Amino acid sequence: MGALTDRLNAAASGFAITVAPLVVVAIAQLVFMPQILAVAEGLESNEQARLVSIWRAEFSIAHTIVAILFVIYWLLVAVLGKGQILRCKSANRILAFCVVAYLTITLYSIFLWPDGLRVVCPFLGISDTIANPYACDAMSSCDVFADVASQLILLGLLGLIVPFIISLIVRIVSSRRACQRQDDTPPSLVE
Repeated sequence: MGALTDRLNAAASGFAITVAPLVVVAIAQLVFMPQILAVAEGLESNEQARLVSIWRAEFSIAHTIVAILFVIYWLLVAVLGKGQILRCKSANRILAFCVVAYLTITLYSIFLWPDGLRVVCPFLGISDTIANPYACDAMSSCDVFADVASQLILLGLLGLIVPFIISLIVRIVSSRRACQRQDDTPPSLVE
């Protein structure tokens, strides 16, 4: 039972290290949500307050889901792994990639969301003029590009589950192999 307790303690440390930057950025996003929406939408105060409430709830749910995924990750590692579960460099790198990617998407929603990807349209040569101003939902080529790119970014966020699962498998397998190698080494001769 002592080995499981040690692994649970190590998993708690791994969880804290993994989630700490996500918590800081999530808090910043939720705190600055009124300013983000004020810049983006230009709404009345009542409409803005309602929208802030809705967006805070949605982002809180998203951040909670990510935190729950990390809890499940570290619990599975603690239960299924053996020995040292924190020292797998390849699993740490893959997990760090997932954390950095999620941080990047969250920071995108904080800093670039008001203009979205519209800021890159001039650099890419995408027109920002509306082709048919009499259409019901008239959008410029830049608006279409920004919408499609945002959807692809969200799809990429869902795709982060693949390296996340790979990291989990690599960590469990490598901890078991390392523990097995230690068990297979012959005891030293003591005279």
